[in-house]
Amino acid sequence: MSKISYKFILIGNSGVGKTAIFHKMQSGKFYDQNISTIGVAKKNFFFTVEVQENGKNVKKDFEISLHDTAGQEKFRAITFNYYKSSDGILLIYDITDRSSFENVEQWMNSIKDTIGNTQDSKYAVILIGNKLDQIGQQDFKREVTEEESVNICKEHNMIWGGEQSAKEIKMEDLIELFKGYIKQIYERIGEKKQAKQTLKSVQKYKKKFSFFDNCFKV
Repeated sequence: MSKISYKFILIGNSGVGKTAIFHKMQSGKFYDQNISTIGVAKKNFFFTVEVQENGKNVKKDFEISLHDTAGQEKFRAITFNYYKSSDGILLIYDITDRSSFENVEQWMNSIKDTIGNTQDSKYAVILIGNKLDQIGQQDFKREVTEEESVNICKEHNMIWGGEQSAKEIKMEDLIELFKGYIKQIYERIGEKKQAKQTLKSVQKYKKKFSFFDNCFKV
């Protein structure tokens, strides 16, 4: 059985825990220090997920290419290269940092301006609240309610991925969480709608260049 390949990227404000999630998936360990990603870190993961197909539950194999974008980059600086061919965009905010949630809308505008509207079903955005473990510790307190997060997901056609703790979540639970994300993205975009879109683009350009070829024929 052939694998379904999806590209996932982690985006969000600096310091929200994107790299902590990436490293937890990669090694099963939590890095307590604040790590800034330089460029893009990438790792491939393999999952078997039960999905709905023609009204039946079937198991499919997925290869997920997970990309951790540079933490120091602002949403305005994210380039097309980060977003292109992305099937699942994991937009992370810190539930103890109001500003990281307030910038969700600007992140969404950046995505839509770069690769199109979420209604086109070429990709899916999953909104995830991180640092659940920090609530009540030292000077940390909840600054974003779950209701607010659910509402902004409805407004921007995002999938609500829930609140998590990259520090406290167990590796097996994190794997199950990602399987859930894969299942929801599969339900949203299918096996590879972007591949069809790319094929159409190639055919379009082939037609364009064949026109010029004809022009220069003697």
